[in-house]
Amino acid sequence: MNSSLSYNSNEQEQSVTNLVKIHSLSQLLKRDKEQLLTQSRSIAYYHPNIDRDKAEQLLRAKYTRYRRDGLFLLRDCTTSPHDFSLSLVCGDKCYHYKIQLIYDIYFSIDSGPQIAGIESLISYYQQRADGLACILSTDFVQGQPPPIAARRLGSTNTLHRACKQGNLDIVKKILSPETLVNRPDVNGKDAFGSTALHEASFFGHDDIVRLLVKAGAHVLARDTDGATALHKAAAGNRPSTLLFLISEGHGDFEERNYTNHWVPLHEAAFHNSTACVQVLLDCGAPHRPRTDQGKTPLELAEEIKSDESISLLRDYKVPPAQSRRVDWLHDQPTFDRLAAKQLIESVKNGPRNGMFVVRRSSKNPKNYALTLYNDSEFFNYEMIRLNDTTYYIDDGPYFDSLDHLIDHYCRIPDGLPTTLMCSINRFGQVINSRVQPFSLTSTMNRSKDIPVTIKSSLNRHTSSEEPTASNHKINHPSSLTRRTTFSSSLSGSVTSLNSSSSRSRASSTQEDPLSTSSSSASLSSSSPSQHQTIISPNDQNSAGNTNSFVDRRKTFGGKIKPFVPDFNNDNERRSMKVSNGKISTTTIKRSSVPSVTAQKRKSLQLTLISQNQIKQTAKLGEGEFGEVYEGFYREDLNNPVGTPVAIKILKEYSYSAKQDFLREAEHMATLNHHCICTLYGIVDSNDDSMMMVIELLLLGSMLDYLWKHKHSIAESRLKLWASQIVDGMAYMERKGIVHRDLAARNILMQSTDQVKISDFGLSRRIDADVYMQKSDSKIPVKWYAPEAISIGKFTTKSDVWSFGITLWEMFSYAATPYGDMSGTDVYYYLQHGKRLERPSRCPSSIYQIMLKCWEWDEKKRPTFSQLLQLLKTDRDTNKTIPITTTLSRKKSLKTTLSSSTLTDENSRDIDIDDDEDNDDNEQKNEQYKTNGNGHVSKTIIQLQQTFSKERTNS
Repeated sequence: MNSSLSYNSNEQEQSVTNLVKIHSLSQLLKRDKEQLLTQSRSIAYYHPNIDRDKAEQLLRAKYTRYRRDGLFLLRDCTTSPHDFSLSLVCGDKCYHYKIQLIYDIYFSIDSGPQIAGIESLISYYQQRADGLACILSTDFVQGQPPPIAARRLGSTNTLHRACKQGNLDIVKKILSPETLVNRPDVNGKDAFGSTALHEASFFGHDDIVRLLVKAGAHVLARDTDGATALHKAAAGNRPSTLLFLISEGHGDFEERNYTNHWVPLHEAAFHNSTACVQVLLDCGAPHRPRTDQGKTPLELAEEIKSDESISLLRDYKVPPAQSRRVDWLHDQPTFDRLAAKQLIESVKNGPRNGMFVVRRSSKNPKNYALTLYNDSEFFNYEMIRLNDTTYYIDDGPYFDSLDHLIDHYCRIPDGLPTTLMCSINRFGQVINSRVQPFSLTSTMNRSKDIPVTIKSSLNRHTSSEEPTASNHKINHPSSLTRRTTFSSSLSGSVTSLNSSSSRSRASSTQEDPLSTSSSSASLSSSSPSQHQTIISPNDQNSAGNTNSFVDRRKTFGGKIKPFVPDFNNDNERRSMKVSNGKISTTTIKRSSVPSVTAQKRKSLQLTLISQNQIKQTAKLGEGEFGEVYEGFYREDLNNPVGTPVAIKILKEYSYSAKQDFLREAEHMATLNHHCICTLYGIVDSNDDSMMMVIELLLLGSMLDYLWKHKHSIAESRLKLWASQIVDGMAYMERKGIVHRDLAARNILMQSTDQVKISDFGLSRRIDADVYMQKSDSKIPVKWYAPEAISIGKFTTKSDVWSFGITLWEMFSYAATPYGDMSGTDVYYYLQHGKRLERPSRCPSSIYQIMLKCWEWDEKKRPTFSQLLQLLKTDRDTNKTIPITTTLSRKKSLKTTLSSSTLTDENSRDIDIDDDEDNDDNEQKNEQYKTNGNGHVSKTIIQLQQTFSKERTNS
């Protein structure tokens, strides 16, 4: 390589000051940019400003010549400014997948692994298909490398060196308007995955830190080891830097390192940075946060004998709690989740964001539950009482009392959707929180122990007083063994390019989000307005050179669970201590098997069926995830025949396919209703085949039955089936599950008197009344509500829209909704106020119900509970339509399946309790008037007799 384009080994070690004497700064920046371009040729698969059609043209042109499956390119997602789209060709068909940015540089495709760096995600899918049409090829349509700000590793440039060495003048010049053409991205990573802010924070160059933050450096950005700038300042024992990042940089001192769940207090205790420990405690940081192994800062300090930190943490006295239970605790036995919701909704002038109450947990009386309102949604969290001095939520910090726990979440959200702002007491009075959200002023007023030198450093420049990196022949503390391995494993394919951080946007061409082309695995996307975006403070000169910091963790339950490659799983952690100007390095062993926090996850109960209990016979068809066979299930091996069942077999055993398959089983396992198909259990065999064993309904789908018997099915029977569908959906509505694929094809018939809802392949549990689709997977546009089509928003109200379409299918006797319209045509048809016309044999009263289901504003649509009341009364005859019911099915003994994929990913208090289910069943027994022996009462018998003649005809 030409020496003019790269740094030689001597230059790498030289100070930036000396390099500027040899070369001008403009030459250095230009050389940085050229070197970045050269190193990034192997990942030049990015094509900005192209839409789906153009991508397919480019792919087909190259595929025609080389016929190589997995040929791909990366492009901007034209429906979201922060996301990408992956386009590939396989078997002469083009497929498109949305790559969603979750947080910082963490990306995922649908329910696949969350991977740091767009180039690392591409590398992952070059090794395994994992839900894609095929493995990505090493060959791609040549374009340009992806934006530097979206990548995990980059190239060390002059800005990185200047920040590491504390050269304020050079940093000022680099960030000035004069260097705009070749200026490096302020958030670009170096060869070890650290940003300039990470470097400056570790070495305590406060004036440079201040300058970088002003220029748009992301305080919460992660380095390749998952650490933020706050972690770095704590590890380097830089209390003034840490205080600045918290106060003026708005850095959250409870942000976790996603590789080990360490917060800055863990780093400070581990590195014996006692001044940083004191700053964090004085700022209000909990003194007992937990790592992924359940260790507190004190336990880490004890492991490596950090004596000063041990003494400080052991002697720390938690300040008295400011919260008062009388303001928010409702410990009456009858005060459950529904009562909490109703109380908050009953507040004069309506509920406010951050309004909450605390109640007894309905699942475990010794625990408590937090009900929180935010943005028209309700969230429920179980508050575990481990003992008299230990309370916690999920995997959050330990607190000495329930009052201290409330104090903490009043100060910062720490995983909740918002801070706790006000509560409602037993008398219905709204009480503002006694604890204010964190601010520098309140912290400095409370703090008496922060040294004066630390406080004063916030108003002065300190870089000249700090030791520079060149004064100490050391390695950066982030330069762990695993970094070297990672770099060598990915070789040159993961180095970076692109001096501009702004992603080019397609201006004239717009990708059609509603296309129903068979070659597309993509349709709807999340609306940018639905996601939280954190914008760093920029000055006018740098505003055009930085990206806003994207944080969509709320959509993912507030958690990031990143995929960690095998080569990144070492069992050691290198530590660096800075003491009296001397730096020493130590290594500690990490446990290869992390301990499990007590009650951290709620295990899911499923019936585990042995392979020899199943016998397959004829093939029935194919579902979204697998093939479906008819067969027999022998619950008792002594029974020579067994129960007729449908056996759904997973045909693609990949990570994402397995997750979706198990999600469907999980949702079906929680449903116990006479209008919903029964799941008997699952088979997870040693040969990696998975099966779902479901009750067999031999009459098949309602859609086929409608088509075959369209001339003989009476209107009254259609009303009966509609009532049964709504009854099952109202039950799912109470359970907090959206179906997302409600259609006549997914309604199965047990008999002409009983239909059941089936096919939960697209279903999702919603913790707060809404589910946002995160994928570009194929969706049934003609059955979807407008908000589901346009922004991927799913609620029970979007299921109500789908029910309206299903009702139209029934009363049109299996006609196709919207005829031959495309997905795009359907959306614009609806947008202009048009709806499906009334079928010729459909009563006006039923069509009016359809129109109610198709209200554009979801809030105006009825709930399924309201629909049930509407359908029970036949407006044309003024008669009540009873809903036939079968006996409560036998609850078999369930075996816990110990796979981690079967755990409830959120430990929120979201499930309806067993007691509540029993109440539902009791109400239904009263409603359907069944006697104590389980026989159907005269009301049901009379209804069945009413249909006897129709049964003969049909």
